[in-house]
Amino acid sequence: MAERKIFDLFKTVPVVGQAYGVVRGIAYGMKGDEDETKHSLEFDLTSLNPLRMIKSVGMGIVNMTNDLDKGIWIGRRSLGDQPLSFSLLPGTDAFHWSIQINGTIYQLLKTNQHDYIEIDISSQNEQCSAYEKGCKRFSWQCVHLRSSIDETTLRNYAKSFESYKYKAILPDINETMNCQFFVKLMFAKAAGISQKEAATVILLSMPNFIY
Repeated sequence: MAERKIFDLFKTVPVVGQAYGVVRGIAYGMKGDEDETKHSLEFDLTSLNPLRMIKSVGMGIVNMTNDLDKGIWIGRRSLGDQPLSFSLLPGTDAFHWSIQINGTIYQLLKTNQHDYIEIDISSQNEQCSAYEKGCKRFSWQCVHLRSSIDETTLRNYAKSFESYKYKAILPDINETMNCQFFVKLMFAKAAGISQKEAATVILLSMPNFIY
């Protein structure tokens, strides 16, 4: 896990991060670890912007000094199996998002039944293999050091969105939802802050094409 934190720190540094990722990806590929291989080779094209490096390194240091199973973390991974993605603004990118709160991953998925959504919940005690896969596959960013909201309340809140339909772009949040908006609402609930405050923290913390 220590090596993973070091890699995630250097991953967004232009050239160095990409070279590290290729070597790391080959190593994990030889071990048969598909999730770590994909994580290693995944590349956000906006990482080439040198203006992002200072912010990325700073946020990487925050991640290194905190444990993934404590506090609130937002995860991103590229869509499907393609390694290249692009961040325009938080919520407007080619990534799938999830949120981890005190060691439990909450993830919005699209079902095949009339575009309704399903909320997948995993942890060390529930769907352990899916939880471990998520910890490896997503790139995680710590956005809040603690949550005092109990797991039952968070679970019920997350599951309440299963009556919504999936809409990838500009959901209305009353009847439709996508993974980015779901993460924002869960973050606000878990941190005990307003949706506007949650959106501001996400804007400042998550990668985008400017910084």
